[in-house]
Amino acid sequence: MRRKNARAVSLMGALIVAPLVLGITAPASAASTADGLWYFDAFNIQKAHDAGLTGEGVTIAVFDSQVNLDVPTLQGADVEVNESSCYDDNGELIEPTTTAMSAEHGTNVLSYLVGSGEGYDGQAGIKGIVPDARIIYTVVGEAGEAGGASISMTCNAEDPNESNSAFADGVFAALDEGVDIITMSVSMNTTEDSEIALATALHEGVLIIASVSNDSLNDPNRGGFPSLSNGVVGVQSIDSSGRVQGDHIDPSTDVVGPGVDVLWQGDGSWEKQKLSTGTSIATPIVAGFAALAVQKFPDATGNQILQSLIRNTDAEDHPLNYDPDYAFGYGFASATHMLKVDPTKYDDVNLLVDDDPSSDPNQEMIADPPERVTDAWDENQSVETGAFEILILPLLLGLVGVLGVAAVIALVVVLIVRLRRRKKTTL
Repeated sequence: MRRKNARAVSLMGALIVAPLVLGITAPASAASTADGLWYFDAFNIQKAHDAGLTGEGVTIAVFDSQVNLDVPTLQGADVEVNESSCYDDNGELIEPTTTAMSAEHGTNVLSYLVGSGEGYDGQAGIKGIVPDARIIYTVVGEAGEAGGASISMTCNAEDPNESNSAFADGVFAALDEGVDIITMSVSMNTTEDSEIALATALHEGVLIIASVSNDSLNDPNRGGFPSLSNGVVGVQSIDSSGRVQGDHIDPSTDVVGPGVDVLWQGDGSWEKQKLSTGTSIATPIVAGFAALAVQKFPDATGNQILQSLIRNTDAEDHPLNYDPDYAFGYGFASATHMLKVDPTKYDDVNLLVDDDPSSDPNQEMIADPPERVTDAWDENQSVETGAFEILILPLLLGLVGVLGVAAVIALVVVLIVRLRRRKKTTL
């Protein structure tokens, strides 16, 4: 069992594996490869849809940049967008939905889950793996540069002296809604409240899937939160022939999924399309595979679905085995293979949680998460609640209470003194 905080990476090992070994049950046709929809055909997703497996009844929380819900492929999708708690560098609230190209990344990530396949005039849109799933969408940043599957994100707190709590807020909101899967195709800096939120979700058995970095092997900043976090499924990107994108080997990789030369909506404008590559693409597709299994096996826990995801990789049954060279993790995530195996036969245990006390979050924290730091999504408290309502008002009320008690005590003392004086006068 590999550890999430592993840093040593071997450069040895073949990076090219035959499609049969990787579990692509049908070769991607020239047409689907050219139009970027090879992931849909290779894993027989249409066959699953025809059998009634469309993600209905499954709730997925997505954390990403702004989103454009006006694109054709997202029309009719069941998407609930949370209020934003992210602010830009100018102190302006980042609106969660927009038609600007800053929403390009989040819109595509969402489309790989619930896209209908409808496009602009003369186009085929992105086909989602689970078009009938319920999505709870939270913005955790603003895209610095649009145009591909790799972006920089910024998200600031309203008060610059406080840490951003967008991720934590969104996780707790999703937990309140009975989320089955959390998926995230961006990395962010971890904070105390985000660590607590992640530990709480893992404690409740929610399956968490996150993209590993698109950076090169020699980049010391590769990986991050949450893909490197304890208990989280890290996803790497593969092409239709089974090759890892570039030399992007990452020790936080747990499975690999389709993410090279995939259809992307938006290339300077929403009406334009291109083929794009990145772990941001592979991650929601893998999350969609897991969601199909959640629907087919409703009695399975999140931990059992996770076990099925990492055990039933590639085309054929095989022992659980992790690639020592960190290229493929436990193998090629396969919707076809997962749907053949009942996951309830596995123990209700997250195999990616190690016992290293230095892991974040560590096993003890996941077993007994501390109380949340942020409660901005509480039904009795608005996201816009400011520091006055949260901090100053309770202090003022407490001070008033203390002064009130002191006044009562002082009044009692005065009365006692006066009574004693009256007694002496009488005597």
